[in-house]
Amino acid sequence: MEEAKNRNLVFISLSQFGMASSVNFITVMLPFYALKISPYSPQETLIWIGWIMGSSGIVIIFASNFWGTLTSRFSPKMLYMRGLLANFVLFFLMGFTSDLRVLLVLRILQGVFGGISTVGLLIISASSSQEKISSDIGFFQTFQTMGFLVGPPLGAFAASVFGYRGAFVSASVIPFVVLVFCQLYVKDIPLQQEKESFFGRSNMNRQTVMGWLLSFMVMVQLMFLPSILPNVLERFGLEKNVALKWAGVVIMFYTATATFSTYFWPKFSRRVGIKKMILLIVLLGSVFQALLSFSRGPIDFIIIRMIQTGLIAGAIPLVISIFAVRQKGNVIGFLNSGRFAGHALGPIMATSVLAVSNLPSLYLLISGLTLLALLAFNLSLKGGVQEVLSSG
Repeated sequence: MEEAKNRNLVFISLSQFGMASSVNFITVMLPFYALKISPYSPQETLIWIGWIMGSSGIVIIFASNFWGTLTSRFSPKMLYMRGLLANFVLFFLMGFTSDLRVLLVLRILQGVFGGISTVGLLIISASSSQEKISSDIGFFQTFQTMGFLVGPPLGAFAASVFGYRGAFVSASVIPFVVLVFCQLYVKDIPLQQEKESFFGRSNMNRQTVMGWLLSFMVMVQLMFLPSILPNVLERFGLEKNVALKWAGVVIMFYTATATFSTYFWPKFSRRVGIKKMILLIVLLGSVFQALLSFSRGPIDFIIIRMIQTGLIAGAIPLVISIFAVRQKGNVIGFLNSGRFAGHALGPIMATSVLAVSNLPSLYLLISGLTLLALLAFNLSLKGGVQEVLSSG
């Protein structure tokens, strides 16, 4: 039995590494591919690119919760396998379309099936003991973050060597391979005991809403930077060609420390307690977020950013682990949607604020909002974790 639980943890986490790397594999080349096949003017094409890039992230906010509710009606393993199969097909089809409208539809469908990570979380939660659940979810999150790290350089390399069609086909191979391994080695878990409404009372209570908000703001801290990185590097006086090289270095380095964070802090929380760990890393991470305002060059900016992500990224698996003890698909899906919402809306928030303000104001605003979310979350847990678990 213990061996089956460990296999679930390893192969579900590996499958999420595959999915994250595949998604980011194609993300780096999608704008260039859209420009190549577009029959529209540059201005119209830019609008199409924005929707193609952002549509899946917006859809997945709602899809992640929906997939959680389905686990009360259908086999979680079956749902997960169908989602992997659908992603394999969608990645493959993208390489054979020359119509931006079809590409947009495929990206929307990718967002729908991207919500299967909620089912993966549920399988891991059901396979974990209460003592190990925070570290197991952290292990799962670590592999997702590693996928974010390796996907872009692999995608750029594949597009340059195999062309766009070959790169899309290469991306589709990854979910197919993890699909086969999950079929062979993942053990199914029981259905949820109760049928759950999409926005049921077990979702929409004070603790889960504040947990969603904190997960959202943590993800905003992690994801806001790439959209404004050209502006950041321009502030340091770097020319465009040099700035492009620096951008890759910045993202690679701080994603590496985020990967460390999602693995180490959940394990360490078993010694100090989950709530204390969340308080410490979110507080310190927000302080370093504010300290970005005082950076004077790319080196100190990278160092501060690495420390900041190395602290705060671990908060998301810790927040989810508080509520995952009951293994309710809708609750996990609801919290997981906060992560996707931050992923989708963080860059929009950053560019919108920067359009009317400046970089230091943006850094301080994100830091302040995260601290307010942390305060609200801690106040919501004053009744203790048992109150959270008994709600709904």
